[in-house]
This record gives sequence, C-alpha cells and structure tokens, in this order.
Amino acid sequence: MKAYRPAFPTVSRDANVVTIMATLIALVVFAIDALTPLDIAVAVFYVVVVLMVASTGKRSTTVTAAWGSVVLTLLGFVMSHEDTYSIGAIARCSVSLLAIATTSMLVLRNLTATATLQEQVELLNLAHDAIVVHDMNDRITFWNRGAEVLYGWSAQQALGQSLQEMTQTSFPVPYEQVRAELLSSDRWRGELRRVRRDGSVVVISSRAALWRDAKGNPRAVLATNNDITGRKHAEVALERSEAFLRDAQRLSGTGSIAVRFPDGEMWWSDEAYRIFDYARDTVPSPEAIFARTHPDDLALVRGVFEQAAGGDPLVDLQHRLCMPDGRTKYVHFVAHLANTDEGHTEYVGALMDITETRRAQEALARSNDELAHVTRITMLGELAASIAHEVTQPIAAIVTRGGAALRWLNRPTPDIDEAVQSVAQMIRDAKRADEVIQRIRTMARKRERLAATVDLNGIVSESIELVRRELERHRIELRLDLAVPSLKVCCDRVQLQQVLINLIMNAMQAMAEIAGPRRLRMATRHSDDGQAQLIVQDSGTGINDEDAGRLFDTFFTTKVDGMGMGLSICRSIVEAHGGRIWAESPATGGALLQFVLPTDEGSFHEQ
Repeated sequence: MKAYRPAFPTVSRDANVVTIMATLIALVVFAIDALTPLDIAVAVFYVVVVLMVASTGKRSTTVTAAWGSVVLTLLGFVMSHEDTYSIGAIARCSVSLLAIATTSMLVLRNLTATATLQEQVELLNLAHDAIVVHDMNDRITFWNRGAEVLYGWSAQQALGQSLQEMTQTSFPVPYEQVRAELLSSDRWRGELRRVRRDGSVVVISSRAALWRDAKGNPRAVLATNNDITGRKHAEVALERSEAFLRDAQRLSGTGSIAVRFPDGEMWWSDEAYRIFDYARDTVPSPEAIFARTHPDDLALVRGVFEQAAGGDPLVDLQHRLCMPDGRTKYVHFVAHLANTDEGHTEYVGALMDITETRRAQEALARSNDELAHVTRITMLGELAASIAHEVTQPIAAIVTRGGAALRWLNRPTPDIDEAVQSVAQMIRDAKRADEVIQRIRTMARKRERLAATVDLNGIVSESIELVRRELERHRIELRLDLAVPSLKVCCDRVQLQQVLINLIMNAMQAMAEIAGPRRLRMATRHSDDGQAQLIVQDSGTGINDEDAGRLFDTFFTTKVDGMGMGLSICRSIVEAHGGRIWAESPATGGALLQFVLPTDEGSFHEQ
C-alpha cells in the first residue's frame, strides 16, 4: 500500500526503461554534436538526459548522467573542431556546460528535498495514528498507512474522495459548527462516529489543524484519528456497572468506604454519604464519622479505628448513628486489609444500614416473646391438675397441722412443744405452697426477657418440681445425672424453665402409649467445645427419619391435637441465648433431645 505524496516528483515505475531512453538520447545528441557540421549548441540537449535520469529518483545515477553529459559535451566539442577553436564554438560549448551544470545542481537539490520529504512521509506512515489531509472542499489529499488500517481503504482508493461521505461521518455537533470553530481557532478536537469499508462502525477521537498559505488563506486540514471504540465500550460498560452498583447499594442500603492509614484519608460512595446524611461536598474523614456516632458507641468506634491503624486484617463493627433529625440508625461496617504500600495501610469495606433489619429482629423477638408467653400459659393450663395438687397438698397439711396444734393447746395441760412443732410444720407447708404459687406466677407473668447467670442444675430441679405430679401420675421413672460442680449459664431463667418443662412434657407424652418401663433421663455436663449441655432422653416411640429434619419447624407436629409450636419456641429461645438444640434417635430406642448454651455471659444477645 502506498500513501499519496503531494507536490514533489514521483519515482518512475520502470526506472530501467527511463535510463535506457536517456542513454539513447545522449548518444543521439553526441552523434549530432560530434559528427555533423551543425554550428549550434546541440550539447544543451544533454539537459534532457539529466532530467530524465533524475526522474528515476536515483541520486547516484543522476550524478553519473551529469558527469557523462559533461564528458560527452567536451568530447563532441573536440571531435567537431580539428585544430582551431572559434570564439563562437567555445561560447556554445560553455553555454552547454553551464546549462548541464545548473540543471544538475537544481535537480540534485530537488532530489535531496524530495528524499527529505519522502522520509517525513514514511515517518507519518510509521505512526499508529490515522493521518488524513483534505482540502477545503473535503477532498482527501493525503492518506497514510494508519488510515488504511483504520478505515480499510487504500491510499489509491481514498485520494480525491470526500472524507465525510466516504466514511459516513457523524459529528457530535452540526458540521457547520465544527467548520466555524476550525476557521476561527485553527484547531478542533472531538469524537466522531465513522463507518469503515467493511461496514463496521468505529468511534474516532479526532484532532484537526487548519493549514493556511502565506497570505493566511485556509488551504487544507490535517487530522489525526484514533480508534477509541474499545475504550468507549469499556467506558459504557464501566458506567453501566457503576450505575448497577449505585442502584444495588441504594436498594440494599450498603455503601462503600475506603480508608488509608496513618493519615486517615477516606473515600465514600454515594450510598455511604446517604447513610451518614452528609452533603456530597463533605470531605470524608474519621472525624465526620465520630460526629455521627451515638455517644454510647463512640469509644467502641474509636477503638476499632485504632485497631485498624495497627494493621488488624479484618474490621467488623456494629454501632449506632445519631442523625441530625434525632433518628437513630443501626449500621454494620465490615472491612479487610486491601494492601500495604509505601508505608500506608489501606482498608476497603462495606457500610450497611441495618436499621430496618434491627427493627424487624426486635419485632420478631417481641413476637417470639409473646408466643412464648402464650405457650407458657397453655402449658400451665395443661399442668392445672398437677399445680392444683401441688398447692392443695400443703394447704391440706396446714389445716391438719392447725387442728393438731389446737388440740395440743386445748388439753388440760397444754403441750406447748407439740403445738410449736405443729405451727412450724404449718409455716413450712405454707412456704412450700407460696413457692409453688410464685413459680406459677413467674411463668405466667408477661415481661421483657432478662438475662442473668443461673445455676443450670437448679433450673432442672425447679422445672421437675413443677411437673413432679405429672411424672408420678404417668408412672415415669426419673433419673438425674447432673454435673458436679453445677454449670453456670447466662440466660433468662423463666424461658429456660419453659424449654425444660416443654421437653419433659413431650417426653411424657411420647411414653404414654408404651407398655414397658417408662424412663426419663435428664443430664447436665460440659460439652466438648466447653459449653453447657443438657440432655433429655426418654424410652418412648422414638423419632421417624422422615420427621427428624422437621421436628423443630413451626406448626410441625406428630400429635393429633398438637399445634406444632412447642419445639419451635424451644429452638427460638435456645438460639436467642446463643445456643443450639437438636434431636437424635439412639440405638437403645426412644428419643434424645439436647441443647447447648454458652457459659460466657457475653454470649447472650438481646434481640
């Protein structure tokens, strides 16, 4: 492919033919000059020979032709004159030599200039940019190799064509506006859309410069073009990705935050600005975060920033924000160490607005507490007969002891010691009845969840006391295997009692239909991972494989008149205390239900 090179001679396609023709002309001129009596400056025609050879563009051949013409001129002059040389003949020879020399000098200088221009054109052809020159009528006058590669037309096909029509150029503004700017400032740059020879559309970054002649008249436009189609597609994809990210962050309430230590320089996404409720021109900084942090959480947040400055690999923090309008927001910030470069520690993380999630959790916890309260009342209703027995038995004993005391006192000689003993027994029975009533009132009372460190063995004993009558009525053999020393757990006493009573009653109901021995084993121990474990094992009908995976699901029950809430509530209570509950079918038969609770007080989560 050859690019157009304007305003200077072109190299002949067949330099050898031109050289042969020039040689023949030189011989003809020599023959006429040396062998004919013509008394004219025939040697001047050697100039034609020099010009023809010079048209091949070969400097060495041109120099040879020039010197050869000089030699032939002198030789012809000598051969055409024997001994005498007239002044006229010498003058004609001198004119011929001068013409040959002058022509040779001009031709050689032109060849030098042409070679320089050709080198410059080749340099333009080496450029990766597409370089195009067109006149003021939009006709292409120069088309380099970069243009051939970019647009698909060769230089021969492009020269003389209208650039805008050939490439179907689409300007970002009307072409008249582009032309006016070019004429006024001699410069224009912008993005164009053009169609290549194969029909594909390319996006071009174009820079145009106007060339004026010596009089200041516009003569041509030189434009450099770069294909930025790939870059534009990448920019569009990036913009689309950023738009998706912004929408996703807005919909999910998650912002992005980056922070660099030790200078504390920060970057926030748009959603992070919205979460903090700051104007977009606010400079992100730790101080801006501290200003929004709830006073009770400020020390915690500052401590996390200090840990991050120390290079902790992971930051995970939940805290509250106090907004200017008085609202409280709950946020969760998670960040990881991105890189350490040039003494800087940089974290990249996500800031999530979990206010609605926190409120939903609180509402769920309230609903669970309400449901737990309802199930406790229902459970107390089921235990009404046992509770009545537990209460009436000490009351009957009080009546009996009171009558005995009166009899001891009404004797002719009152037996004070016996009367005192009877009164003491009355007080003991009254306290026993009061304890039963207090436990019932505690379980029936509707109140907020209260975490405290309690004795797990004590909770087991208190729960058994409430259902002892039922155990006796169903002829259940109870075996206790309690850890020594007793385990301490952090929990709500009443809710944990509810779990134990529910598990005991489920075990009793599972053994109600069996004909063999009815055994109930309750055990407490340290689990392998250091947690407190409680086991309730019965000798009932066991758990079907089909039911095992759904046992703790809400509304799932194997009882004809069951509601399917008991074990679901048990799971909610245990998990709310940071524990885990599960069921097994041991090889010995029956069912084994157990749960673990953390012994660390900090493991209780108020929800």
